[in-house]
Amino acid sequence: MIMKPLSLICIFLFLLLSFSVAHAGEKGLGADLDLDALRWKNRVLVLSSPSESDASFQSQKQALVSSAQELVERDLMILEILEQGQSRAGNQLLSEKSVQDICKRLGLQTGLFQVSLIGKDGGVKLRSSEPVSVKDLFGLIDSMPMRQQEMESGKKPRP
Repeated sequence: MIMKPLSLICIFLFLLLSFSVAHAGEKGLGADLDLDALRWKNRVLVLSSPSESDASFQSQKQALVSSAQELVERDLMILEILEQGQSRAGNQLLSEKSVQDICKRLGLQTGLFQVSLIGKDGGVKLRSSEPVSVKDLFGLIDSMPMRQQEMESGKKPRP
């Protein structure tokens, strides 16, 4: 008689534990990214949007995709911070903790499309609530002293 309730309790605990592990696994999806780790290595363009279907987000992303080689030449990493959907650094999914840290550090507002450019020194060089043309973006980057030094020294893009 005691065996049946004990078995049910064991099954219940097993299912509860399995659900907890699975749920923790979902929350842990994605890599941790610390913006400070990119300092002096990459410029970072942060695209923040309510969703991937946002028209401004799509417009900005399309403009960047068509300029892939120029992004590489300028050591520019693209971060997509999405309120609905999975945030990414390039093709790498970002952890929820990384997204929260980035949002807090940059003061990103919810419900709005925003573009932020972070220089190699870690400073914010541009903030916009509208898509930024690649001409303007590259013009700004190319006017920066560090980029001027890179161009003068004939720095080649990384493979």
